[in-house]
Amino acid sequence: MNDLIGVWVGAILTLLVFSYLLGDSPLFRIAQAIFVGVAVGYAATAAIYLVLLPNLIDPLSADPNRYWHLSIPLILGLLLFAKARTSWASLGNIPMGFLFGVGGALAITGALSGVLAPQIAALVVSLSPSAGWDVVISNVLMVVGALGAFLSFRFIIPGKNTGARAFDQVARGWGYVGRWFILIAFGAIFAGTAASRIAVLINRVYYLMHDWLQVVK
Repeated sequence: MNDLIGVWVGAILTLLVFSYLLGDSPLFRIAQAIFVGVAVGYAATAAIYLVLLPNLIDPLSADPNRYWHLSIPLILGLLLFAKARTSWASLGNIPMGFLFGVGGALAITGALSGVLAPQIAALVVSLSPSAGWDVVISNVLMVVGALGAFLSFRFIIPGKNTGARAFDQVARGWGYVGRWFILIAFGAIFAGTAASRIAVLINRVYYLMHDWLQVVK
């Protein structure tokens, strides 16, 4: 009985989502509200029982003298509630500034150590013909495309001497080639996203035809 109820609930929600194909109807808004509510409820429950209680509340309750430093994030978290009232909103700016500062630092560090540095290290490849001409051509295209992508974001005013102007022309031309590599990469990403969405659509249609209506065996 539980499995049957689950199948019917899943089928009804799927049809409510598919109703968006006919326009932004109240049926689709119901499914959207259910999805948002379930997501927020799950996120809140996970934050409370997997983060706050084991890492903050329980240690402070068990041994406040040992874990006194945890009172700092507790105070910052409580100050966030001050944003709910206009007269106290300035107090909420303190934890908000801390969150933005830490978030920005983590984002920059992650971009440098997780994206930029590995990409630069990946450009150190062999161009020896002994590896095979297909490997050499692939490596050349990768180096040209990656450096061109970097040069496409070059915003420098060239110097007045001849050498600086010549280097600027080469960099501009190489950056133009890099833009085409970026467009190709965006096209591949879009194609992969579209293919994954089509796969999800096929999965939901198969669910309706197989699990719910049972017309497909």
